[in-house]
Amino acid sequence: MKLWKVIALVLIMGGISASNSFAQVTNLRIAFNGFGGTGPLYLGQDVGIFKKHNLSLEMIFIPGGSLSLQALIGKSLEVLLTGGPPVVNAVQQGAKVKIVGGVINLLPYTFVAHGGIRTPEQLKGKRIGISRFGSNTDYVVRLALNQFALSANDVQVMQVGGSQARLLAMKSGAIQATVLSPEEAVVAQKMGYGVMLDFIEKGIEFPHVNVVVRDDYLESQAATMRTFLRAYVESVRYYKSHRTEAVSKIVALSKLPDRQMGEVVYDGSLRATPDDGKPTLKGMEVVLDAVAKENPKAKALTIQQVVDLRYFQ
Repeated sequence: MKLWKVIALVLIMGGISASNSFAQVTNLRIAFNGFGGTGPLYLGQDVGIFKKHNLSLEMIFIPGGSLSLQALIGKSLEVLLTGGPPVVNAVQQGAKVKIVGGVINLLPYTFVAHGGIRTPEQLKGKRIGISRFGSNTDYVVRLALNQFALSANDVQVMQVGGSQARLLAMKSGAIQATVLSPEEAVVAQKMGYGVMLDFIEKGIEFPHVNVVVRDDYLESQAATMRTFLRAYVESVRYYKSHRTEAVSKIVALSKLPDRQMGEVVYDGSLRATPDDGKPTLKGMEVVLDAVAKENPKAKALTIQQVVDLRYFQ
């Protein structure tokens, strides 16, 4: 090869390398309501997957789907990880947001109650704790009551707060039952509470955690969202193929007392976390039907008004 061609090739390759090195990094503020489902994001950040795609993630914990949606709508965030019911309620009220990805597509809850409560009949008149009205926990408690052939009128559904607050309320006797995640249910059983219903065993499709973005951001930053979803799916694959690292990350994030609980969470997440990063449309239909029964005005709401899958193209 002639010398001038070699020099030209070196200059071209150097230019490509320099452009990659100095490419602008986009910071994404991502809020979440609980650490469930965040493992792939944190692990992807740790091992450089998002950095490779010129993305930097700023992870922000905000308890409650409705509160975090307010932050998203108010442009304090670019991305939100939250449940399907709060998003459907927000869209029904006029919010311009879309679900663009799925993080956890199965219902990962266990209904637990005080040891003396063993039958649905014994739940009547009892206080059942949820995080907030309109949240995932509110929806799941109503679903559990339906499984027990009871209605919300048969019990007292109370806003208590996050899972730790609900466990404390159980301990103090302020509530007699609640729904918890798998690792929290293990803690509850060690405290002497009984499992009345395990939704995980039923494998019910449900949009438990989704990637939610404002319409205006999707319109102006479509390329960024496509890049984020590509990096996220790559992170999911890494998470699922690196068990030891993933379990360690789960234990650290959720501050679990032992690795055994981390293993329980990881095993459940393998099935609940979709490989392709897409939300469950079947689960969304169930949520839309449930919301329509509670609010007749929501009957006209369609999946297309809530979900947008164009950013996987």
